[in-house]
Amino acid sequence: MNDVVAITSIAAGGDGVGRLADGRAVFVARTAPGERVRLREGMKLHKRFARGELAEVVVPGATRVTPPCPHYVQDHCGGCELQHLSYESQLAAKRTIVGDALRRVGKLDIGDPDIVEGVEEWRYRAKISLAVKSIARSGRRTIGLHPYDRPASVFPLLNCHITDFRLMALWRELRSRLELLPPRLTRLTLRLDREGRRHVVAESAGDPWTNAAALRAALPGGENVICWWQPVDGAARVMAGPATGFPATAFEQVNPEMG
Repeated sequence: MNDVVAITSIAAGGDGVGRLADGRAVFVARTAPGERVRLREGMKLHKRFARGELAEVVVPGATRVTPPCPHYVQDHCGGCELQHLSYESQLAAKRTIVGDALRRVGKLDIGDPDIVEGVEEWRYRAKISLAVKSIARSGRRTIGLHPYDRPASVFPLLNCHITDFRLMALWRELRSRLELLPPRLTRLTLRLDREGRRHVVAESAGDPWTNAAALRAALPGGENVICWWQPVDGAARVMAGPATGFPATAFEQVNPEMG
């Protein structure tokens, strides 16, 4: 008979935490505190803990909500871990996670820190990196994100609820022009700088990106788009659009309002 466990907290990384009958902690993705959940057979057992897969929510927790993003449920998107929790519960979980790390790892005798909320709950990310999976000998490829439970796979992204709407508008236009991207594309990154310019960074093996100018010309509002090519083992350079003082590969907080 499959195990039924009570979820008591959220661990760093977003998994719910419960206890097996033998006392071992068990980590179960997409669960909420206060829930009783049934686990699938075939848990991954370790000496001091286990990892289980959710089969059924027997008793839902009070903080469980319906995730607004279809990819979160249908594709098991690994980009978000807590969309099944209310926003207030997400903040509380993060506060506890940080406090626990400061006490357990940092050896500090302090309580949980205060949380500074972001300005926006959704559409706050100014950057999204998309994985590419080519289908052997077919010439087709899938560009999107990884499922959390099948990290070697890629599902095609239609929309990301935490990414700025201007980047998602750009992605919708790019999806109908994928043939203009490098043939040996390995990663595609879209960024929005603080002046509102949109950057397309195509990482690929092989020859430089020769269709960058054609892509930029075909995009609505393309005059506000800068196309970069980044060789797998080299530095990115502008292939179409004006050179700027903003290198598209430079580090910046993905939520500019919190940077």
